[in-house]
Amino acid sequence: MQESYPVVAKVPTHILTWGKWIEESLGDQKEIVLCITGNPGLPGFYTKFLSTVYECLNKELPVWVIGHAGHDEADDSPYKKPMPPLKGNEHLYNLKGQLQHKIEFIRKYVPEDVKIHLIGHSIGAYMALELLKVPDISERVQQCYFLFPTLERMVNTKNGFIVARLINPVWCVWQWFYRMFAMLPLFVRTWMVYLYFLIDGIPKYFLGTGLKYTNPDVIDKIWFLAMDEMHKVKELDVDTLSSNKHRIKLYYGTTDGWVPVKYYHELKERIPGVDAELCTRNYRHAFVLRSAAPMGFAVGEWILKYRA
Repeated sequence: MQESYPVVAKVPTHILTWGKWIEESLGDQKEIVLCITGNPGLPGFYTKFLSTVYECLNKELPVWVIGHAGHDEADDSPYKKPMPPLKGNEHLYNLKGQLQHKIEFIRKYVPEDVKIHLIGHSIGAYMALELLKVPDISERVQQCYFLFPTLERMVNTKNGFIVARLINPVWCVWQWFYRMFAMLPLFVRTWMVYLYFLIDGIPKYFLGTGLKYTNPDVIDKIWFLAMDEMHKVKELDVDTLSSNKHRIKLYYGTTDGWVPVKYYHELKERIPGVDAELCTRNYRHAFVLRSAAPMGFAVGEWILKYRA
């Protein structure tokens, strides 16, 4: 695995790769796998999932993951670069800006003759669907895999109600709390995050990534994107899904607070023949935390089946 923070669309961006690095020549390799994260867009949470995909593909295809602009700052000096603040740069960090961020990354680093197997998780699936409307990007996309996709009516879901109606009105209180928390000594913050992970059953190897949540500037940008999602992700884009259903697979959860099961059933009714599957293993929306390996094997098998 390789990682760095190249500047994409004016923002230092956390990139992780398995196989060829983004600036290496792909040679005769004409396919890659590209994953767009959910929100928060921290690639560190996707290491187990994507390393499993890479192994399942017999290490034949490069696997890349791109984080969201502003969601992940480098801690160590070799990668540390100035991060544009949220204030005055809202256009870089809203939903439209994050989509443009992915467009610029693909145009800069993916050669025009290389095909993309595109994985989108949560809001990453929405961005991946939007990429299919960009002609020079769409023609490179071989197949799309939308995992626990937030493609519609986010504010009407259980989690959407909690975020938009209950938390957002008192967000200033939460801002005060996490700014105070960030002032605690590192060992205290580490211990508290570790304790939370222990109680919630999150593997301790995610601890380093979890500590990035203690950066108030990062939290501000994560929340800013989340609220923009509430306002922008409304009606399902039936036209784009229908015209691209031959190269899209959707995977829905049965216990997903962001994507109710009824959205799956309504999708199947509105788009006959769409390849949509309902999870029977009770994977959570944030599958990368507890079900990364089995989900990685599933996606790897889908890609292998398509390439066969």
